Amino acid sequence: MLRYAKKIPVTELEPGMYVEALDRPWLETDYLLEGVYIKTRADIERLSRQVEYVYISAPPKTHRVPLPARPEPLGFSRRGVAPAAVYSRSPQSFSAELAQARLIRDQARDFVLSIQADARAGETLEDRDARELVVQMMASVSRNPDALVWFTNLKNRDEYTALHSMNVCMLSVALATTMGEPEANVEEMGVGALLHDVGKMKVPMDILHKPARLSADEFAVVKRHPQYGVQLLEQGSQLSAESLRIVREHHERMNGHGYPDGLQGDQISHYAQIVAIADVYDAMTSDRVYQDSRSPGEVMKLMSRSQGDFNPELMGQFVHTLGAYPVGSLIELNTGEVGFVVPSEERQPRPTILVVLDHRKRRYFPQRMRDLNRFPRFRIVRTLANGDYGVDIDDYAAAWS
Repeated sequence: MLRYAKKIPVTELEPGMYVEALDRPWLETDYLLEGVYIKTRADIERLSRQVEYVYISAPPKTHRVPLPARPEPLGFSRRGVAPAAVYSRSPQSFSAELAQARLIRDQARDFVLSIQADARAGETLEDRDARELVVQMMASVSRNPDALVWFTNLKNRDEYTALHSMNVCMLSVALATTMGEPEANVEEMGVGALLHDVGKMKVPMDILHKPARLSADEFAVVKRHPQYGVQLLEQGSQLSAESLRIVREHHERMNGHGYPDGLQGDQISHYAQIVAIADVYDAMTSDRVYQDSRSPGEVMKLMSRSQGDFNPELMGQFVHTLGAYPVGSLIELNTGEVGFVVPSEERQPRPTILVVLDHRKRRYFPQRMRDLNRFPRFRIVRTLANGDYGVDIDDYAAAWS
């Protein structure tokens, strides 16, 4: 049987215990995944309707669910960063918030596709719906930041431009909200983030979707999209000066090596600095027409080691917000097993993994859950790009959404 398991009647379960196995296969119950934390009496009642005995991972009195503070990842400093904000909204569990986050995601995608079509057709651009979407994103993040972040992992190369704008907005809002930025400022930043790439609709399609590296002349055309975006939005929208700055400055870099104006340091809007981090992170973790995606962990390391491109305090907080292994990351364990980082109801030093492939890279059925806080013998040895070993997060999203 299990190495550290203890068999007890289900009637002896108490909140705080972890059920490692049952007296029957998990497939014969209504649990989608193996392993369950007992948080409430309702959890015990649910189990008691289906099984008589359970196997807990250790004696009850010594293995309660630990609740340590979330650690500082990758050694980044948080000096000067405000504590996490809770905008007077009740916290929600990941599963409870996911349906609302999906609705927001779908509405944001439809909005971006619509406004991109209007931009290509030369229509007047309206920002009213963008503002309402951002307000909903802020509310969702304050209830549970993992839900929206989960959906940023669902990529589609054919809809890259639209999904990228949506993801950059959601990631920017998640970062600014957890930093405790004023709501009004986050709203203006979010609108600018959602519309940050609208100027690309004035770039010729054969350049924008070229399946190879751009020539110097072609890249010079693409580099004009921030100015194009500001021009389009000034014609009909009611965007604030800050939102327009974000559209213009999201490719500026702290070391002055960005475009279009070569700004540096504090010359760049604070909120444009946030959007710049989200922009690069999402681009590098996505499949694009000329480049395959990189893993989230690899991208974070590359960005943190860049030569002064990004504000180091904001970069540190970005990693802190998403975690060293963001929700939805595909990883490989020291056992050779492969799985996804999944949300946990409490912040923990180490992630919980939904293991989907065994050490021979064959699919588990049902999948296994590994809480690395409870089982230190399991370690993450590397992060993978979505799609490695034929594993795509889209195939497993239904388990949570």
